Amino acid sequence: METARRRHAGAAGLAFASAILVIFAFSCVESKPARARTPGDASGPASAPAHAPASGPAQAVASHALFNYEEKDPTGPDQWAKLNKAWAACGDGKKQSPIDICKVKIDKDMGPLEQTYNSSACTLKNRGHDFILQWKGGNGKLTIKKKDYVLQQVHWHVPSEHTVNGTRFDMELHMVHEDSSKARAVISVLYSTKEAGDPDKTLTDLAPYFKRLAGKDNEDEDVKEPVDPSVWIDKASGYYRYDGSLTTPPCTEGVLWNILSKVKHVSKEHIKMMESVSEEPEPNDRPAQKMNGRVVRYFEGEEAKD
Repeated sequence: METARRRHAGAAGLAFASAILVIFAFSCVESKPARARTPGDASGPASAPAHAPASGPAQAVASHALFNYEEKDPTGPDQWAKLNKAWAACGDGKKQSPIDICKVKIDKDMGPLEQTYNSSACTLKNRGHDFILQWKGGNGKLTIKKKDYVLQQVHWHVPSEHTVNGTRFDMELHMVHEDSSKARAVISVLYSTKEAGDPDKTLTDLAPYFKRLAGKDNEDEDVKEPVDPSVWIDKASGYYRYDGSLTTPPCTEGVLWNILSKVKHVSKEHIKMMESVSEEPEPNDRPAQKMNGRVVRYFEGEEAKD
């Protein structure tokens, strides 16, 4: 089935009265996902065999020089599966990411996310389509069902890849973790320029590095001061969980997604900073993929109880 593609001159921010996104009763359209809405379209606050199994070895992410995100381009998202046999999951996978979160099941048994991160040395790299911050030897851990996943890297998408009830956000942060078997778990943080809050201090501190690497594909630079990834996690936030995949080739499945429900503020300056990864700003968001019967589970955070 055709997947609808959206391109915004400016990525959509959030027009909801609350930053807490909890959806209980909306139905998803499987045959043809709806076009992601801009803030002006929002009608009010939202109410509350795999190609690479989680237990098997993880496939390496493809070089960003081999694909792009442009609609109808020979190397665009709808062509990824045809570019390399190892990328077949991008076309025929049944648990692909990202998705539009439009119906959830409350699951109190999931419990709060358990993370333990450290302030440590890292490297910032321009991968052509995005900036990636990598910690040498990993950083801390995320514990899910007594299994530890070590944080390997974080990177940013502008606009967001995941949407909520058809609404797209200005930016999305992916915190990618791996366990001892190389199975992956990702924490996703959604951002909006319309959300109240102060500019991200860590991104402000890293700005000189982003500036020096702007437009310099495949170059990197060690960050002099240690970076603590815990600053990007709001421990009071609830989260959505579902089984998905990498959002870039080879689109490996068996990725456990955890998307924070509390939207954070991002400044327009930081959005421009992320867009500077290439000489001409271009979106790096894969279109929403079909649910194929998957269930999105939701754990209510403390902020929803205030």
